[in-house]
Amino acid sequence: MKQIILILLLGLNFASVWSQKYYLPKEIKANSSILNEKISEISALILKDYSEKNKETYYQNKSIAQMLLQDYAQAVVSIDSLRNISGKEYPQEAALISIENYLYAQAKLTQNTTFDEAYTSAFYKLYNALTDKTKLRVPIRFDKTIDGQHKRITKILENRKIEDSISQRDFFALSSAYLSKKVIEKTKSIAVGLIDKEDQKRYVTRDSVSLKTRDGATIALRIGHKKGDTKPKPTMLIFSIYPYESGVVDDFLVKEAAYYGYVGVIANTRGKRFSPETIEPFEHDAKDAYEVIDWISKQPWSNGEVGMMGGSYLGFSQWAAAKGLHPALKTIVPQVSVGIGNDYPMENNVFMSYMIRWINFVTAHDFIDLENFLDSKRWNKLYKKWYKSGKSFRALDSLDGAPNAIFQRWLDHPSYDSYWRNMTPNQEEFSKINIPVLTTTGYFDSDQVGALHYYNKHTEYNKNANHYLVIGPYNHSSAAGRTAKKVGRYTVDSISKMDMDVLAYQWFDYIFKGAKKPDILKDKVNYQVMEANVWKHKPTLKAMNTDTLVFYLKNVLKENEYGLTTQKLDKKEFITQEIDYQYRGDSLQKTNSFFQEKLKIHNKVSFISEPFKESFDVNGRFLGDIYAEINKKDMDIEIEIFEMKEDSSYIRLTNYLGRASYAKDPSVRNLLEPGKREYIPIKNSLFMSKRIQKGSRLVILLGIHKSPRWQINYGTGKNVSDETIADGKIPLKIKWFCNSAIKIPISKIKE
Repeated sequence: MKQIILILLLGLNFASVWSQKYYLPKEIKANSSILNEKISEISALILKDYSEKNKETYYQNKSIAQMLLQDYAQAVVSIDSLRNISGKEYPQEAALISIENYLYAQAKLTQNTTFDEAYTSAFYKLYNALTDKTKLRVPIRFDKTIDGQHKRITKILENRKIEDSISQRDFFALSSAYLSKKVIEKTKSIAVGLIDKEDQKRYVTRDSVSLKTRDGATIALRIGHKKGDTKPKPTMLIFSIYPYESGVVDDFLVKEAAYYGYVGVIANTRGKRFSPETIEPFEHDAKDAYEVIDWISKQPWSNGEVGMMGGSYLGFSQWAAAKGLHPALKTIVPQVSVGIGNDYPMENNVFMSYMIRWINFVTAHDFIDLENFLDSKRWNKLYKKWYKSGKSFRALDSLDGAPNAIFQRWLDHPSYDSYWRNMTPNQEEFSKINIPVLTTTGYFDSDQVGALHYYNKHTEYNKNANHYLVIGPYNHSSAAGRTAKKVGRYTVDSISKMDMDVLAYQWFDYIFKGAKKPDILKDKVNYQVMEANVWKHKPTLKAMNTDTLVFYLKNVLKENEYGLTTQKLDKKEFITQEIDYQYRGDSLQKTNSFFQEKLKIHNKVSFISEPFKESFDVNGRFLGDIYAEINKKDMDIEIEIFEMKEDSSYIRLTNYLGRASYAKDPSVRNLLEPGKREYIPIKNSLFMSKRIQKGSRLVILLGIHKSPRWQINYGTGKNVSDETIADGKIPLKIKWFCNSAIKIPISKIKE
């Protein structure tokens, strides 16, 4: 057996456990028969002195190594320790953590019986102790496949930087996949059989129901209800473009509705599952959702009342359904709703590279191409390839292998024109949406701009809109699911803990069953103030604030930072900036995250305020009145705002990215006149609520966004998607006039 190879990376004089390397012969790729032997050898080496600060990671990795060494008794002890730590947030589901490994280990420990009998006994001992609600999640834990784990193993082995060794981090990933494959081979058929048997005692599901639309398209439906319950009930409808091939996740969703006393229905967009139509995201959902609701209302199991819920695309589809507002649709719960044409596939008229990844995800075949979608390295490589090539943004799909019709179609609509507007309610339609609505989103939600677009338009055009908003320190997934303990490096306030599915069904019970309104909804706008550990409740967004901080750009440079002042400055004074559009050395640069020890100032100018003499809350979106003069016809402006604490660490508060030529009207492009002072209004920034501490400062980064993640606006005035690096020969020269204003809404703290 070879000794451990210790490699000191980057000349550091200490050895991180993650930098340790273990001998793993390159022949293993072609000869899997020795993989088990080598994994066992390395597991034994690691367990001798394994340590890890993160206790969840520690017990997870330790239990896997113990199982691979067939020390099942100690593996069970490690899994129990993992459950005690990881299960604190949702203790009723702690038994589901590593359930597949736990049951395997318990079966291996049982004597004087067959493995199948031992496994069955262990399964029922665990399963029967679960609540009925927790039992719904058991099938999801067994949704892994042998093929999926085999692909994970192959990928890890092929991606080794050194062919005959493996890092400790990669080894744990490898051993996890290897153990999972082994456990699946031995236990999945038993587990699935037992789960199906138990589910059939409680629920009835049908996964092959189809609906023909008036124009001849097929919509695939999945329906679930409680077994033996024939009384007509309200229906919970999800209209989704994301069918999972195994059906386990979709089954969970309709059974969850049944658990709460509703009929659950998932309708997939045309072209998905067994629908033969072409997949065209967003385009047909308004009329198709109307027909699905109409069909549901006429079924014998329906009482004629329908509610909708779901996040992201599923949030968008609810607003699409509300466009026609079928009489049976009684409420919607749009979570983290995609604002089509507003925040996706472009934000403030700037197209994002991510769009090609998502289009591929949902249009590659009848289900979803999850494996390809989750391969971040593959997509980042594509974005950087495009960025360094200097080719037009329109060429991005061809660089990925072939032209994509949906991608090209979207690029043909750079304005927020009728193509986008017709997919969701117009002014008249918003004014007629009188059903109650519950919107959820988060300060870190990538679709926050979209979610608030619908909220603002509904409350603007319908003065009596019965629309509630819940917003807190959530990202895209947690604002539509469960609160994460952390968002990036930020540990969320304990009071912000939320299960959005529970909230949705509390809302449905309030609407359909006369139950009390959810406790969190004390007013129409409900928001959590970060680092204050409080929820606040106001009737409108405007009522959140008592004052506005207005900062102007101070032309005093000190240590590479300009100043911010609350005194309005001479409109003739300015700060200059120059951008080299042909420079591509920044393709690997990272963006600023929520916590920063040092800011990354890419193509921006930094401005800093004086320390604040008292604490206050930042609530809502900042606005801006930017005055600038450039030598081109257009530019894409980015503004980032940070709190700099007294220890000189930074917390990102909010940001804005938008195309200057669309700033006044996103539906009409108004090019800038080179050499002329122009007014550029800043709207649609990200919403934030956070307590700013006494002694902190605000830092504002103002400039241009240029990266592989978004289009590059070279400023010629042509369709930006058709511009190339050749259009960037002349650098962009900017004059930022010092009377430009950044307006930050605040609320003073009452003593």
